[in-house]
Amino acid sequence: MALFPQGLTHVDQRCNAGERRVLHALKRHLEDDHLVWHNVPIGPRARQPDFVVLSPRQGVLLLEVKDWKRATLAAATRDRVELNTPRGPVTEANPLRQARDYALELVDVMQRDPALVHGDGPFCGKLLFPYGWGVVFSRLTQAEVVGSDFAEVFPAHQVLMRDDLEEGVDAGAFQRRLWGLFTVSYPHKLTLPQRDRIRWHLFPELRVQTQAALDFTDSTVDTGTAAPALPDLLQVMDLQQEQIARTLGEGHRVIHGAAGSGKTMILIYRAQHLAAAARPGQPVLVLCFNRTLADRIGFQLQQRGVDERVQVRTFHSWCQDMVNSYQLDVPPAPSRDERYAQVVRTVERALETGFVPGGQYMALLVDEAHDFEDAWLRMAVRLVDPATNSLLVLYDDAQSIYQKKRRKFNFASVGIEARGRTSILRMNYRNTAEVLALAMHCAQSLLEGGGDDAAEGDGSGGGDGGDRGGRSYSGDPALRDEDRVPRVLPASAGRRGALPVLMQAGSEREEAELIAERVERAHAAGLPLADIAVLCRAKYLMKPIEAALARRRLPLQSMNGLAFRRFDWRQPSVKLLTMHSAKGLEFPLVFVAGLQALPMRDEGPDDAARLLYVAMTRATHDLVLSAHGTSLIVERVRESLADVTRRFAHAPG
Repeated sequence: MALFPQGLTHVDQRCNAGERRVLHALKRHLEDDHLVWHNVPIGPRARQPDFVVLSPRQGVLLLEVKDWKRATLAAATRDRVELNTPRGPVTEANPLRQARDYALELVDVMQRDPALVHGDGPFCGKLLFPYGWGVVFSRLTQAEVVGSDFAEVFPAHQVLMRDDLEEGVDAGAFQRRLWGLFTVSYPHKLTLPQRDRIRWHLFPELRVQTQAALDFTDSTVDTGTAAPALPDLLQVMDLQQEQIARTLGEGHRVIHGAAGSGKTMILIYRAQHLAAAARPGQPVLVLCFNRTLADRIGFQLQQRGVDERVQVRTFHSWCQDMVNSYQLDVPPAPSRDERYAQVVRTVERALETGFVPGGQYMALLVDEAHDFEDAWLRMAVRLVDPATNSLLVLYDDAQSIYQKKRRKFNFASVGIEARGRTSILRMNYRNTAEVLALAMHCAQSLLEGGGDDAAEGDGSGGGDGGDRGGRSYSGDPALRDEDRVPRVLPASAGRRGALPVLMQAGSEREEAELIAERVERAHAAGLPLADIAVLCRAKYLMKPIEAALARRRLPLQSMNGLAFRRFDWRQPSVKLLTMHSAKGLEFPLVFVAGLQALPMRDEGPDDAARLLYVAMTRATHDLVLSAHGTSLIVERVRESLADVTRRFAHAPG
């Protein structure tokens, strides 16, 4: 059976009668390596054909479906059709012309991707794979159009009829008719990376918004602008992520995901989808703990054209908004931390008494929920409109760096009822195999602590039907209680890169110079400064690095700046962040500096190791660690790096 990333049940419910006949014919006759989407926006202009079929052997096919009766079709030309309807004559665009225009627009975009075209020979610059388009007349039979001029406007090799959709039709015969719709047809087997690149072009909403992707998207909309070169790696949701993102419905939902598994990407997709239905008086709210992550999510949503109907806040800034909006009286506090706590307690009481109304938001999405206290999660549940009950919670216990004690709780205890609507994302797509191996080795005792809460095995849980791949909770003894918090161990996607580097310096100035030298070298080799981040345990460690970068005239933004409030993500500059503030972010080149400061006085070795794990997994390509002294963590990194180096020295590839 073909795979339906939107969920077969969900698609079936959306279809009209004619589309449903086509859907079930595709389901019956296509193998399970075929992908089928129904009525989704595709390409730079968000066209919406009725069906998109991606075949690994045949290529891309777009289908328009018309459930017209013979008496309805009055006349047709290559551009228009005239229909007899109960409300009188109606003129519509010729559906075959529509499908053709959609397909050729996509072909034009994909031919600008060097990885999808022939590099030389007689077909140089042409797509590697076939493509086609056609119309399905789901109610018309061949007998009804015999003797008319129907075939002059709708040639037999470009249409399917009701006869082709009957249950008794042989699968081979159906496929011959379907693949006969291809205008361009020749043998080619699409690789998995090629299929992902095609999906990247088909569905812009599934893209990871790198600067190269944004530049390419802008150029496809403005046809007068030459497209920039696309990078070799175009990041797009994998099929499991896409299935989860597209099938998220109302109700409470929990996604447990390892570092780099695409949790935030799914949240952004979901927020973009919900924005279309939100109203200014009842917006969508996105909450997270870190201000830097909140700013980054807000920036990415703006790039996707999402307006104020989606509000992105840190939990504490949202609480302060409530204090200001409802003029709540907050008791004085002796310190900033206690002030934050008093603000939260004040808003919590106001929610309980109804002074701050519940149900303010059409939907609520919580990123990095493992950083939220139990009381905060209970408050979050009250904020959602009961009519939608739409709450999405993203969680990874391994990245919980703010909880003083390891959390032992279940979601039902804080009012999150997600039984049958819980998924696991284990595959790490962010990091290279080398970076992930080092991060996991350094945090091995934390990630593999064992016990009943350790989630082993691959797969995703959920009760949304049989389309979703993987294993459900009921099949895994460690995951039978969906309300509990499993420990999700990341699995590498196998993408290879350079081994991480540990630089040992004799002084803080020497360490800073080594970092600045590598930044300058990477930028000279073509890496944008916006793709580089330097992470430190504390702000004071940034000062010598700022000076070293400034001496080389390398633009930077630093959290250590006196007037710093937030990053300007549009500015091409190196970003200097604390390790805590880097949570949820990613950069192609990451420096983790000042390791000799770990662990600090107020933290134990395990807390430092967990923080280091979060910091190292921010790197999508290259990771450089540095220190100008020694510590327990420096020695752990040195030993882990030696072990990982030996392992990869004997590994193939």
